[in-house]
Amino acid sequence: MKKNLLISLSSILLLLNLPLKAQYILYEADELYRLSNYPKAIDLYEQAYKKKKTLRAAERLAEGYSLTKNYEQAESWYAIAAGMPSGKAKHVLGYAQSLLSNSKYGEAKQQFQRYIDLNSKVSTRQRELWLQSCDSAVKWMQNPVSAQVQNAKELNSPQSDWGAVKLAGNLVFSSDREHHSREQNQPDKPFLKFDVGKTPDKKVYEPTGNQYLRLYQKLTKSDSLQLFPVNAGDAYHVGAASFSAEGKKMFFSLTRIPEKLNYGKGNLATINIGVYTSDWSDEEKIWNKPVPMNFNNVNEYAVGDPFLSKDGKTLYFVSNMPGGKGGTDIYITVKNDAGKWTVPVNFGAMNTEYNERSPFLDEDDDFYFSSDGYVGMGGLDIFRSSHIGDVYGKPVNLGYPLNSAQDDFAFNIGPDRLSYLSSNRIGGVGSDDIYMVSRQNQPLKLEGEITKTSLIKDFYLTPVEINKTIRLENIYYDFNKWNIREDAASELDKLVKILKDNPTIWIELGSHTDSRGNDAFNRVLSQHRATAAVQYLISNGIDKNRLTPHGYGESDLLNHCTNEVSCSETQHQLNRRTEFKIVKQ
Repeated sequence: MKKNLLISLSSILLLLNLPLKAQYILYEADELYRLSNYPKAIDLYEQAYKKKKTLRAAERLAEGYSLTKNYEQAESWYAIAAGMPSGKAKHVLGYAQSLLSNSKYGEAKQQFQRYIDLNSKVSTRQRELWLQSCDSAVKWMQNPVSAQVQNAKELNSPQSDWGAVKLAGNLVFSSDREHHSREQNQPDKPFLKFDVGKTPDKKVYEPTGNQYLRLYQKLTKSDSLQLFPVNAGDAYHVGAASFSAEGKKMFFSLTRIPEKLNYGKGNLATINIGVYTSDWSDEEKIWNKPVPMNFNNVNEYAVGDPFLSKDGKTLYFVSNMPGGKGGTDIYITVKNDAGKWTVPVNFGAMNTEYNERSPFLDEDDDFYFSSDGYVGMGGLDIFRSSHIGDVYGKPVNLGYPLNSAQDDFAFNIGPDRLSYLSSNRIGGVGSDDIYMVSRQNQPLKLEGEITKTSLIKDFYLTPVEINKTIRLENIYYDFNKWNIREDAASELDKLVKILKDNPTIWIELGSHTDSRGNDAFNRVLSQHRATAAVQYLISNGIDKNRLTPHGYGESDLLNHCTNEVSCSETQHQLNRRTEFKIVKQ
């Protein structure tokens, strides 16, 4: 009796430990999320969700994937959160926005309307913005402008590459690709966030898991890329640059930790980017030490995306400084007769209560910028405001294919009339990529001939019944063994492709034995077989959180070959198999 009591107590403690462990994982995930370390937080939230399907984990996964611009995963998790009994209206809105970012405009419109019905406080302007964007995006894709957008693969990496501009025939851009320069081994991005007594990692920017942004250049006389020779000192992020017409002065953004920090709620310090300038030294053939602009205030707000006018007298930039319309606004500062930059003025005609980015003026003084505050295709879209006399006209969306369902920004036209833009649209090499825009030396047409253009994304996962068992053909094992045979590997490779083509689905891999041997041994053996199959998938690039191995032993035979029944080896082999079922899509 005493022995049985101890066994029962052990079982109870084991059961109690499961939710406690899930809670501990959530606590660790929340801490990482608080510090904007989204890749590691996502991994832990997925582990927690596998242990216990909570709204908290699903919500944070949806938000984390959205913040890291993985809209396909964000859509999947927002759909789960919005569909839970305790789901809220904000999850419906997140679901609608992720559908928009995935070019699913019809479904997005339905979910926006669902959110509008749930929230009576939605303004008329906001309602029209959402619904008109869904309708306009479809129209623009059906009637593309006569421009060709091509990925500049020779510039792009699996990481983020953006903001390409011409300098003396060379291309200069910003990237967080991996590099091995000792002097340039520090980090950078819109902001840094860290606890009291800590400083950011010097090599890895935790919100992305990549290195910090650096300026690179591609020389016209060489196919190689190299770090741009600006001495950023102890900077973390170094953002895209703008150069004067003669190429002797540059403006760019970078992140640098000041001597005094303001720690806010939760003892967190947030360090914003600022705009710096540097002059070229003809004598020493180097870019001089960067000098901060007098309107920087890294403890209070961000300043970035500088653009210098052709005459060098007007500087445009974006900021979320107090007094703006909302989000990041475009500001203008002018160099006075004494050579000093005046107090920045909000470029109110272009700004909305949302985000404006990457200002640019062409040779005709037409103004280009990106915004998510006008009717668009999703995320940031590129707009043009024509210069008419002393005023600027209403911003016009450049349409498809210059814009996509994702973020499109950093548009500029080079002296050779070749345009560049940056985008994280589907089909790129990395997260943000640089694209070339061919216009055949003609002004960009906002309304052009209709051409047959394929949609950005031409594949959607057909809904699959959850928990429906799907047998993998030829996934068999030798008697009493669990190693992956050569014939089984070729079948598992097909499953690898399915999982890579459908990155939001999670599966359970279930393995089975024949009836020979005792039940306990067969359960262990089948678990080894399922785990071996899972390890094979992981070794081929599938995230471990998407896979669950389960050994069923001899509990689910496919034929009559039970204990004490005489069967051939071929008949027994039929039961030694692996199957999978989708548990989340």
